[in-house]
Amino acid sequence: MEKTAMQAIMSRRSIRKYKPDQITEEQLAAILDAFTWAPTARNEQEVRAIVIQDAELLKSFSADFRAYDAANGGRALNSFYFDAPTLILLCGPADFPFTAIDSGIAVENMAIAAESLGLGTVVLGCIRLFMADAASAEWRAKFGFKDGEIFTIGLAVGTPDCENPKGAPRKDGKIVFIK
Repeated sequence: MEKTAMQAIMSRRSIRKYKPDQITEEQLAAILDAFTWAPTARNEQEVRAIVIQDAELLKSFSADFRAYDAANGGRALNSFYFDAPTLILLCGPADFPFTAIDSGIAVENMAIAAESLGLGTVVLGCIRLFMADAASAEWRAKFGFKDGEIFTIGLAVGTPDCENPKGAPRKDGKIVFIK
């Protein structure tokens, strides 16, 4: 049963353990519809989504990131995408001033859509420096990045293989009213 928008927003958590089964084509289509219909600055629609579902390719990509991360003082996680069966990378023009903002809106749309379908997600920014470095040139080419495009944010998607974690307590004082 699908969740309402508010139910999905309130229940969504970052999931870091997934079942190996691939998500369905229908689920992927719904998530990508949420991406496509995300609002964008000036309605330019400059952000693109790259969907990767090849498990061996993802493992190789993760290993290259791990080596880069370790060499640059990072934490070198075993799998930055937590072995989710689907990884969606968002990218867009480096010279468009709203690429990052539009990507943030789109990734949240996709995460909420996935949650409403009973799937888990984790938003990924940890590969940002790797994807901007010459060390990832081969990967950018494999994934079809265009000249002048930058990676902005990623989304791991799959069926959770864990209990849905409880949300952290919300901090007070984050809302200011001016009336």
